[in-house]
Amino acid sequence: MRIERTGQVEPLTPRVMVFIEKALSGVSLDGPDSNDKRPDYLCIDGRLVIELKTLEDDGTDRMTNLTDELRQRDDWPVFLGSAPMRAFIENTNDPEGIQQRVIERLGRGLINQLKKANRQLHAFSKTSKAKNLVRMLLIVNEDHEAYDPHMVSYVLWHAVRQIKGELPRYEHVDLIVYMTERHAQMIDGRVIFPTLVIEGSGCASDEWKSAFGELFFNRWARWNGHFPKFVEDITSFETIDHVPEHAARQDFWKLEYRRKPYLRDLTEMELYDRFDEVNLMNALSFMKDCPLETTLEQRTDGIRMFSDMMDEMAHRAIPVTRFPHKADRAVFAARRFNLPPLIVEWVESLKENWRK
Repeated sequence: MRIERTGQVEPLTPRVMVFIEKALSGVSLDGPDSNDKRPDYLCIDGRLVIELKTLEDDGTDRMTNLTDELRQRDDWPVFLGSAPMRAFIENTNDPEGIQQRVIERLGRGLINQLKKANRQLHAFSKTSKAKNLVRMLLIVNEDHEAYDPHMVSYVLWHAVRQIKGELPRYEHVDLIVYMTERHAQMIDGRVIFPTLVIEGSGCASDEWKSAFGELFFNRWARWNGHFPKFVEDITSFETIDHVPEHAARQDFWKLEYRRKPYLRDLTEMELYDRFDEVNLMNALSFMKDCPLETTLEQRTDGIRMFSDMMDEMAHRAIPVTRFPHKADRAVFAARRFNLPPLIVEWVESLKENWRK
């Protein structure tokens, strides 16, 4: 189910910092001589230490570089207009391999934060007098679409299970909590934001540490005025569609189509027929010497319908090569429109040129 929002988006990190201080009795470890080797907060009477990391990079540069590399593939598909990465991946000869490359490239931002936190929490553990200390990495996503809960959980779950030598690679991170409010789902009429808890090696060796992940989750939910809601399927969370106050005409068309995707129920062959019809009407509107005169409103409608067609093809991961242009199909489209015989004959007269 699509979820929209409008207006200015307040940053999440400042709210989380207040929550840590108020609901977890967090004491800031920052001081005059603080450096990046020290975690951020000591909480719950010194039993929980938290390193807070904010995802400020949306991963655009990493994905642009990867896309430039993938375009060199012979099987890289061509779409009309823009399309989600998923659509490109599904139309290659190695969708699983490319999907893995995408996850690894986007996941670098997460792994970099995990590496830093592992060092900081290790350094703190060596100087701390606490015997039973739970070490948590808290990652806050500042409104980036790319870091969806499913991808994040996949990257971090596998990361904390890596072995270096004979020890876990990130042995000094007991728990990872990931928070985002750019992704959500509707449950019982309420918008639910995900909070992921990924257990590290410390929870495997000391099972009692797992309770601190649940404690964090429960207190965050109640801090925001809700009862905790456990969701097993994290793939059910969708990216929230942020609607700007002002938008260009084509962007507004795209928003309207996302709200009412009227082509969604067509079969692929029915969509192919509609594709022919849209292309024909736009050709008749803009080709010279066409005996059919169209109004400005009709030409605008034709452009908008073509925009809707591009969005639907991208949603279904249909590359333009799957709907090849054929002269006979244009004639059939003209007849389905019940165009005057003169117009149909004119379209037929173009068949030889189109074949060329």
